[in-house]
Amino acid sequence: VEVCCRNYFGWPESRSNSDLKWRLFALARGLSLPAPQPFRAPYIPGITVLIPHYGETIVMSKSELFDHGGHDESRKSEVRFGCFQMRVRETVPLIDWLRARYSDEYRAFSNRMEARGDWPSGVPWAEYEDRHWEQIRIWASMRMQTLWRTVAGMCLYHPALQAHFEAQKVGGSVLAREDVWNPSDCFTCLVSMQIYKQFNRSKLSET
Repeated sequence: VEVCCRNYFGWPESRSNSDLKWRLFALARGLSLPAPQPFRAPYIPGITVLIPHYGETIVMSKSELFDHGGHDESRKSEVRFGCFQMRVRETVPLIDWLRARYSDEYRAFSNRMEARGDWPSGVPWAEYEDRHWEQIRIWASMRMQTLWRTVAGMCLYHPALQAHFEAQKVGGSVLAREDVWNPSDCFTCLVSMQIYKQFNRSKLSET
């Protein structure tokens, strides 16, 4: 699988990306397992995915990703550089760690945002405006244990069903007509928010 990706998809550096290599190995192992007989659209059994939610993070907030309290003297320590002594932060913002951990993905994300228009790439986080942070929060949430990531991942089943329908539908079926077929008839993602009544305004906007 890795050789195929390098030769046909232009990924000459795939071995240097540990995440990509792990995903390719997982795909290769999955392809070696015995596969059950697939269903053909529109005769696909319905499935409902129930996702319980209590107090887990829905979407990463700006304050969680970039702490403006970084200038708090209690969070700094004395460091000496030669004859100079200065106070530096003991921790780094979470968004810096995410950008370093997923450097390739952040670079692609930043390039997409720059292509769309006004995007302050390469500037300190404090100079990003709220409209920029809305996009950064979504990008970061897709790489953390958040409800947003869980729901977004499960809802990929919709385009997968549609692709299956377009490629292998039973043409003679009345249910396969364009004005009848709907992936939502086969798949439902249900989120059970157990403390919805106690949500504040911020949580409600994220929901």
